[in-house]
Amino acid sequence: MNEKILSQPPFTKITPKANGKSTIRYVTFNVNGVKTIFNYHPWNQFNQDYNALFNSLDADIITLQELKLTETSLKQNKNIAHLADYKSLISIPTTKKGYSGVGLFIRNSSPNLTVIKAEEGITGWLKSKTNGDKVPYRQLKDNIGGYTDFDQESGEVLDAEGRCVVVELANGTVIFAVYCPANSQKTYDGELFRLTFMKLLLERCINLKKLGKKIVVLGDININLDLIDNAEGIELGVKDNLVRRAPDGQIFETINYEECVRFKNSSDARILLNKYVYRTLWQDLVTDGDDKGDRQFLYDTTRYVQGRRMKMYTVWNTLTNSRQTNYGSRIDLILFSDTTMLKNVSNADIWPFILGSDHCPVFTDVEITEPVSSVDVVEPPKLNLEAKYHFKLDKERDITSMFGMKPSSKNTAKLPTSSSESSTPEPSQSSISKSKY
Repeated sequence: MNEKILSQPPFTKITPKANGKSTIRYVTFNVNGVKTIFNYHPWNQFNQDYNALFNSLDADIITLQELKLTETSLKQNKNIAHLADYKSLISIPTTKKGYSGVGLFIRNSSPNLTVIKAEEGITGWLKSKTNGDKVPYRQLKDNIGGYTDFDQESGEVLDAEGRCVVVELANGTVIFAVYCPANSQKTYDGELFRLTFMKLLLERCINLKKLGKKIVVLGDININLDLIDNAEGIELGVKDNLVRRAPDGQIFETINYEECVRFKNSSDARILLNKYVYRTLWQDLVTDGDDKGDRQFLYDTTRYVQGRRMKMYTVWNTLTNSRQTNYGSRIDLILFSDTTMLKNVSNADIWPFILGSDHCPVFTDVEITEPVSSVDVVEPPKLNLEAKYHFKLDKERDITSMFGMKPSSKNTAKLPTSSSESSTPEPSQSSISKSKY
């Protein structure tokens, strides 16, 4: 990678890792089309090089959402599957082709990052392509585990949209890279699909925690946890004389406590997520009914470091130029289940100065206190979900490279708009309506 590019903004604004190789950096970035990101500054200087893109962010574990790839377009962009420094694991939809899609890319230079198992989907009902046979992940002898009781037909429908990649590392950490549904069209079936996805994701995470695993959930969650994460909610409250402005989040949540609590309970999806994520309001909340908060096990790492900082948004509506005025929403999260990992978080923040999407990247740095020895790691010879195997992407030289030519990159793509809690409209999901959730 050209050092001159990295020595200029926006890369000079990226905080270096506290302890270099002794730090693991998690990054999540909804790119709103992985093929078009290179049409925008600064990525238009990278010559379609995903490996350089990931390294420029100093990422060790990075997930991209809304890849918007099909198998055909993936074969035309197969360099994303052949990265010098990263394992590439990609899930794309088998329905609504060219929509959604999640990639998880893990640096391959450290025993602490050794991937020993990998799956796509959250239910375990998608099939692994193993030795020519197609067997559901949950039926494999050596699977990641933690599966919920959910029927196969509904599970296959739920996971057909390419919304999740799951890996287990050699140190017992299970990572869920997700692009959660938003139900932008606000249909009944769409909301049922959204709630089912979230319920199964969170239930599987808690099941794995009970098995002794450390859990990381990162990606576009498409839910605001708090009122201070939603500019529109604040403005509507001010307009209706229900909310008073304040210079910082702690004061804001103190003087607007009732409205902050009301916001947390303003949608079923938000109620659900807050049942599993530790309370983030300045005051302790009193839970209703028989919910005593005993299922809360996830920590919002950005809030852990940044406290009650306001206007910490990660997505903006591009049609209204709301990014320039920072009128946005915080829906991109990195969640940890393990208190030891949380205590070792050295930094976590958003990077609103990184362009290329209607979202910005979010990162969390974790210090390695118990390094995995290479002697103790038995890496599988082949991960079937690795993109180069899963999609049979042979590494071939592009004919232009034989003559030293660079692929053309025209700045013609346009970014779609984003609502306060979603980035892409979604069709309804009537086929999941028979789910028990």
